[in-house]
Amino acid sequence: MAVVGDRIAERAAEDFGRAAPRVVSALERLAVSPGADLERIQAAVLLSARRDLSLFEDALEHAVEDWRDLLDRAGLAGADWAARLDDELGRV
Repeated sequence: MAVVGDRIAERAAEDFGRAAPRVVSALERLAVSPGADLERIQAAVLLSARRDLSLFEDALEHAVEDWRDLLDRAGLAGADWAARLDDELGRV
């Protein structure tokens, strides 16, 4: 099981309030390809969900099926993805 970093957990709390523990738990169970940046994919799920649990579930499924497409959908596929992640989640 993957660990969710502080800034992902904080964003989940901001976006999903009382449902955040369920969201974080789902993100911890997310299995992605070895070598993929897990925080980037977890962030893509959150950003794609746009604070909606139904969209969150859809984004989770999308992450498993085609995480590269999900990165594009969340605006994290370009060369500037790290800066965008910092803008959305705060700097590490």
